[in-house]
Amino acid sequence: MKILIKLITGVPIISSLIIAIIFIGIGVYEIILGVEGILTGKMHTNAAPGVKLFLALDVFLIAFLFLIFSIGFTQLFIPKPSKIIDALDRITPEWLKVENFIQLKFILWDTALTTLVVMFVGEAYKISGEYDWKLIIVPIAILLISLSKYLLKKAHI
Repeated sequence: MKILIKLITGVPIISSLIIAIIFIGIGVYEIILGVEGILTGKMHTNAAPGVKLFLALDVFLIAFLFLIFSIGFTQLFIPKPSKIIDALDRITPEWLKVENFIQLKFILWDTALTTLVVMFVGEAYKISGEYDWKLIIVPIAILLISLSKYLLKKAHI
């Protein structure tokens, strides 16, 4: 039974870590494309290296979201007297030490909100003045997540 529980908790932890590593690789690739565009003088062309660098920031934020998810689940589900938890406690900053799901939820919400704001700014820049109703969905999501976070924090304080 212990092996089944370890497998059930290990799959999301390892999968989130793998997804984070993949997104970090994509972010590095986007940075390389952006820097190459700047060095070759494609600043005001369709290649838009600035947009590539902004997209790299967005991809890194998504990677951090998955990394935080993986670290938080590890802290919540791996038993305390273990080498993994001891190593994780040494390298994890104080703000990322998770004791319960509510703390993990707040950290993930903050990361998701930051990611959504960066994504919205990138999309608004790409559209370049031709706004339509679909662009308002992301700010509404930001507002709703912020409001729900505020209400939940107010209820727990």
